[in-house]
Amino acid sequence: MTYSVGIDMGGTFTDGYFSDGEQAKVAKVPTTHFDLTRSVMACLAEGAEAFDASPEDFLAGIDLFRLATTIGTNAVVTGTGDPVGLMVEAGAEKSLYGPSEPAPALGVFVRPEQVAGVDPEAAAEEVLALCRDLVRQGVRQTVVSLRTQHRDAEAGLRELVRDRYPVHYLRSMPLTLGWETADVEDDDLRTSTAVLNAYLSRPMAKLLYRTEGLLQQAGLTVPLLAARSDGTFSRMPRTTAISTYSSGPAAGLGLAAVVARDHGDAAVVAFDMGGTTLDLGLVRNGTYEVDQGPEIRGVRVSLPVPGIVSVGLGGSSIASRSNSGTVTVGPASVGAVPGPAAFGRGGTEPTLTDADVVAGLLADGQELPGDIVLDAASASAALAPLADGDVAAAARLVHEAAHAKAASAIGDLLSRSGIGPAEVTLYAFGGAGGLHAGAIADLAGIGRVRSFAAGGVFSARGVAEAAVEQRYEAVVESDDDPVEVIDQLVARCRLDLESEGLPAVEAHTTVAVHHRSGRSQSEVAGIGADPTDPVVRVEVASNWQPPAPIQALGAANSVPSDEIVGAALINISGAVHAIPAGWTARREGADSLLWERSA
Repeated sequence: MTYSVGIDMGGTFTDGYFSDGEQAKVAKVPTTHFDLTRSVMACLAEGAEAFDASPEDFLAGIDLFRLATTIGTNAVVTGTGDPVGLMVEAGAEKSLYGPSEPAPALGVFVRPEQVAGVDPEAAAEEVLALCRDLVRQGVRQTVVSLRTQHRDAEAGLRELVRDRYPVHYLRSMPLTLGWETADVEDDDLRTSTAVLNAYLSRPMAKLLYRTEGLLQQAGLTVPLLAARSDGTFSRMPRTTAISTYSSGPAAGLGLAAVVARDHGDAAVVAFDMGGTTLDLGLVRNGTYEVDQGPEIRGVRVSLPVPGIVSVGLGGSSIASRSNSGTVTVGPASVGAVPGPAAFGRGGTEPTLTDADVVAGLLADGQELPGDIVLDAASASAALAPLADGDVAAAARLVHEAAHAKAASAIGDLLSRSGIGPAEVTLYAFGGAGGLHAGAIADLAGIGRVRSFAAGGVFSARGVAEAAVEQRYEAVVESDDDPVEVIDQLVARCRLDLESEGLPAVEAHTTVAVHHRSGRSQSEVAGIGADPTDPVVRVEVASNWQPPAPIQALGAANSVPSDEIVGAALINISGAVHAIPAGWTARREGADSLLWERSA
């Protein structure tokens, strides 16, 4: 028997979606931040057990293994990336080649005192002295980003450092070049992109490479494919840290687009609320926009990212009260270990989950994945200081703050898009999505919500069911034959698919041909027929779509078929859906509930 696997590692829980071609199974385990590989192995063990297979047989039978993670997103939101050193040309230490001082990246992804100005023609000892100073300040990785015209000097600086501190030395300094991360002419954009990549690089490399090594030792015979922000997948040697940014939310948004097309929902807000972050995305007419130059914490980078807004708000987000008595929630999070106080694992900080338990949305004694049993007494003790001992009032204040924060983010998203809330269906998924979507939709003026069976692993399902795509583009020079260029790109796409263990002959290939006039075409026939309008650029994409399981997930999970009148709590596959008063819900299809606000 063969299996396909999709795993989505979040900041609090790690979710799995497994299929043998006939049926699908799911799993959810706590994310163990002290050793992230344990989360993946535990999730796989749950999958093996669900199919009554030994872990060894299950691993040996996997023919497609894909992993997405929000670890990068969570590091950005919570400010917990690696300390980065940066070398720029002297005089650009404050602007980083941008139009303003200080540059947006300063104090966000790199500390101002860990930016060094260097003359591209500087003597060796001067450069090495700067390196030693950065190391003394505790940087884990250094980026060298000079102006475009000094690309050769960048490479020379790296060779100088490698000669003095070879990689086999314990004191070797990881050093990357700006143009290797982002081969763009814009010095400002290239520098900020390289800095963010370095900020995320070590934790991502540690996770992905160690995970693949352990899996191969345990019997996995196919490569581990990392999900990327643009919805594609790649093997470890072809994956940069920054390309994995927001890959988990991107997979959820991709599946939301598929579901929106299936149900005919014209405007959808994807509402992915997990333990650490709330990720919002907009789907219109079954598609979502991809931003080629997004701002991440106010810093513009060169990265194709779906239009996802990440808010530091989830079940494990910490609630706090200011001196004036105002309660806020997030972005700091307790994760799954120790987790909310209600988990009974030593956590003492009040969280949104603790408020859920005290308010009765989650039950005292309810079992959660990872052998967690909710404890209302611990939740109450943590919440009490927020409202001078009145735990019910504290829970209400936490909910009000969390819901207002989420509704405001949704309102901003819709305002920028020119869409009114009455036009929208909110797709609620993630571990906490079904619990809070109704109340937040009410605040945001949205009258339709769709939730899902096993919605807590929705993004993992998106990882498992997404097409595997390889894409390339090339500039066509005046003496090139554009057909030959296209053939070369097609061959590269197919070779990449084959190297990932996939049947390239089953892939669907598309071509986009761009002419000097701005005209584009999707057919190879007729290329070059008009010499006055030559081809200047071509794009090729080959994608392979894995088969979906024959038995829909919801068919085995008893999504209620009768109309549900709110207020009501519905437990489907371990996930609670809180239908507010004034709302009704009914099943649509095998695995979704459509909620509608009463007139």
